[in-house]
Amino acid sequence: MNDFLRKVVKGTGVSPSAVCRQSFAENFTDAINVEWNETDGSYEAIFYKYNLEHIALFSMEGMLMEYRKKLPAEFLPEAIKRLALSKGEIMNALMYNKGNSLEYELIVRDHGLRRYLLLISDEGELKEERML
Repeated sequence: MNDFLRKVVKGTGVSPSAVCRQSFAENFTDAINVEWNETDGSYEAIFYKYNLEHIALFSMEGMLMEYRKKLPAEFLPEAIKRLALSKGEIMNALMYNKGNSLEYELIVRDHGLRRYLLLISDEGELKEERML
């Protein structure tokens, strides 16, 4: 069985520390389908909350370092959506929360079917744009 199928069937087998599980429970009530991974000295939790995919990164000591959430275009703040739509069709949108700072990472496709990655601040300022 390949590695992907093994993870789907058996899970990752990663069990974070009790302090990480407690921090997760305090920060993400109502989370379902939680899957843990260990990466670069931290724990990553992939889960769903309110039918939206989330990924949260915790230190080994249980501190929530950042999380990201996949968003449908209609959930984007109006300024973010307006800027992205001026560049093309929104293909994918993620909201990053690191500390108390929000950023949005979007993939848009222009009329020539070229895809671009946009990094936009929560105030609607385009911080980065690059062709994929």
